[in-house]
Amino acid sequence: MEPILVQTSFGEREDAMKIAKLLLEKRLIACAQITGPGTSLYWWQGKIEYADELILVMKSSRACYAELEEIILEHHPYETPEILAVSVSQGNSAYLGWLAGELKS
Repeated sequence: MEPILVQTSFGEREDAMKIAKLLLEKRLIACAQITGPGTSLYWWQGKIEYADELILVMKSSRACYAELEEIILEHHPYETPEILAVSVSQGNSAYLGWLAGELKS
């Protein structure tokens, strides 16, 4: 199993909760953390914008990523949501074992 962290952002906690629960039910993530709000500054359609956002960080595996991304894109309220996946090169072996056991095979 190749563990990954996947991150996306939301303007509303309810949207983050909805997608996190959906992905947990489908066993595409083993754990989700919602943090914030914080202020995001970004370029959008030629202008600098800012918004208060929450960050959803999910623990998953490379094998689950394609389906996970598809579901986020289908249910996310943003036109172009941030979806970033980062490989996990090391971690607590007991935690990584738990993670692997909770994900769809």
